[in-house]
This record gives sequence, structure tokens and C-alpha cells, in this order.
Amino acid sequence: MQNEETDTGEKRPDPVLCNIREEWEWVKPGIEEILTEQKFLTFRPEDVYAECLNKTAYLWCTDDGFVVTTTEIDEFNNEKIFFFWLAWAKTRGQNLIGIHQRFFADAAKDAGYHRLSVYTPVRGVERYLLMSGWERETAVYTRYL
Repeated sequence: MQNEETDTGEKRPDPVLCNIREEWEWVKPGIEEILTEQKFLTFRPEDVYAECLNKTAYLWCTDDGFVVTTTEIDEFNNEKIFFFWLAWAKTRGQNLIGIHQRFFADAAKDAGYHRLSVYTPVRGVERYLLMSGWERETAVYTRYL
């Protein structure tokens, strides 16, 4: 697990649950950046806004960026899955999920979730996750017709 301290040894503040309306001006460009880089994603920034507004997704803010989470339910055993839908950092190369992994794991466990889950096409993130105790369960390959 990655240390939750900066290179200078300062403790990084935990993510804070934020109101999408209050943070939209800086969050929207981050979502747009993700959508520009990951063309296979089919939602719009406004869809993320609506999901957060309706409390089916949650915006977590840090000084370094944001993470949006949702809940997935395992259709066979009804276990709750804490799903990392989006993560964006102000400085490229930050791994907000990894940096705050302990915080998110504790928050998910306290809320009755059984596991954490993230999908990503970013290879560097996969490498970090595997080194941090995560397991790769599947890979999705797509061929558009």
C-alpha cells in the first residue's frame, strides 16, 4: 500500500465528500479530459453531474483532484461493491485511488461494502494496483462492428 504522505513527509488530507454543484467548475474539465482520452466511455459530464446530484454516485475531493464512486451489486450474491467510476488528478501521474486506498477501503468497509473495484485502460494504474494487493479478475477487449 502506498504511503499517504507527500515526498516531504507531510500527511495528505483524506478525501472529502463534496457537493457536485459547488465543485462543478473545476470537476467538469477533469471529466472532459478523461472522456477525451478514453473514447470508449459513452457518458457525458452532465451524466456524472446528475448521478452525483441524485446520490447514485459520490464526488470525493482532495487537494490533488477528485474521485467519483458508485455502488455496484453482485447480481448473484447481492454483495455491495465500492466502484471507482472516475479519478482525475491535477498533476498527471498522481494515483489518487492508490494514495488514498486505506481511506477508501475503511470508508467502504464501514458502509457495508464487500470489495473495491476499478476498471481502467491505463497500464500504469494496473501495475500499481497489482503491487498494492489488488487482483486482476478480468480484462475486456472490444471490437466495434
